[in-house]
Amino acid sequence: MTDFSVDDQILNFGMRNLRLETDLQALENSGIEIGHAATLETKEMVDPELFELDIRQSASRMSYYYVLIYCFEVSLRRLIKQTLSEKHGTDWWEANVPEAVRNVVRERQEKEKDSVMTIRSYDEPLVYTTLGELLPIIESNWDDFSDLFRSKKAVKQILVQLNQSRAVAMHCAELHEDEADRMKIMIKDWQRQFT
Repeated sequence: MTDFSVDDQILNFGMRNLRLETDLQALENSGIEIGHAATLETKEMVDPELFELDIRQSASRMSYYYVLIYCFEVSLRRLIKQTLSEKHGTDWWEANVPEAVRNVVRERQEKEKDSVMTIRSYDEPLVYTTLGELLPIIESNWDDFSDLFRSKKAVKQILVQLNQSRAVAMHCAELHEDEADRMKIMIKDWQRQFT
C-alpha cells in the first residue's frame, strides 16, 4: 500500500469535491431541484473568509456561547417585562425600574437616536439594558419575582457570574475551557431556580 503525502491527500480531496460539485450542478441543470446551487450562493455583504483562519476558528468556537448569552438575556428581559407588566400594568417601567437604570437607558436611547444606526425599539426601553442592569430591576421588585425563584441570593450569584462570562464572550475574547463549562452550568443553575 502506498502512503500518500498530506499534499496528495489534499489534492485528492479537492478533486473529489470538484467532481461532486460538477455532478450536483449537472443534476440541477437537468431540472432536478436539490437545493445545491443555493448553498453555493453567498448573500453576505462581507465575506468572513477575508479574515485570518485562526480568527474565524475562534469565532466559530465562541458562536455557541454567544447564542447561549443572547437567548438567556432575551429570555430574562421577556420574563421581567411579563412579570412586571402583569403585576403593575403598562407603566411598570417608570414605576418599578430603579432611577439609575432608567437614566442610563435614556442616555443610550438618545445616543442611538443621534447616530446613523437603526434604532432598536424606542418604545421598549428594556432592550437597552445590559445583563448587569437587569439584576437591580429584579432585586428592587423581589416581591414580584419571589414566587418565580427559589432564592434571591442564588439569582444574584448566577446573574453576577454570568455577567462576568458574558463580558468575555461579547468582547471578542475566548472563554477558557473552565469558564465555558462554568457558563453552561450557570445557565443550568438558572433553570433550576424556577419554583
